[in-house]
Amino acid sequence: MATKTGDGVEEDENVFPSIPVHIVTQPGQLPVEFLEPSPENQFAVGFDCEGVDLCRNGTLCIMQIAFPDAIYLVDAIEGGESLILACKPALESNYIIKVIHDCKRDSEALYFQFGIKLQNVIDTQIAYALIKEQEGQARIPDDYISFVSLLADPCYCGISYDEKEEVRVLLSRILSFGNTDHSLN
Repeated sequence: MATKTGDGVEEDENVFPSIPVHIVTQPGQLPVEFLEPSPENQFAVGFDCEGVDLCRNGTLCIMQIAFPDAIYLVDAIEGGESLILACKPALESNYIIKVIHDCKRDSEALYFQFGIKLQNVIDTQIAYALIKEQEGQARIPDDYISFVSLLADPCYCGISYDEKEEVRVLLSRILSFGNTDHSLN
């Protein structure tokens, strides 16, 4: 939605600032505070996993970790088990909050493939359902909101986008860089 500034110029209020996106194939490419969680430095990250048939028997391909100043795409295929296990202290830490939408399959994949037990998780899908329930809406079994629908809900973000187009744009950006660890600005 466009809004006018004081000088009459229209601005799109749904535009997010560009932050660097890093492809990670080695543990040293991740922030130290993530790899070495401590009670003196507690923080939250956005977190999601992507894979083929992501669950206990599927294949984890990418872990996405969003910090306020950068996004890290942890390449589980290129980096292998040692890279994912380097993330284990952070993923199991009570000092780092992991904000995830629908973490069931992510959690299953991490546990059954790598022995990682996610801790200190805020699942936005469950939070949304609980808020709606507190507002008096009856819960319908097996009826969960998608992440795209949650973002589009005007009571929350009110941001809608064509998810397929977004995936095409991201994929073309990633492929244009080949298999490197450059930022995707």
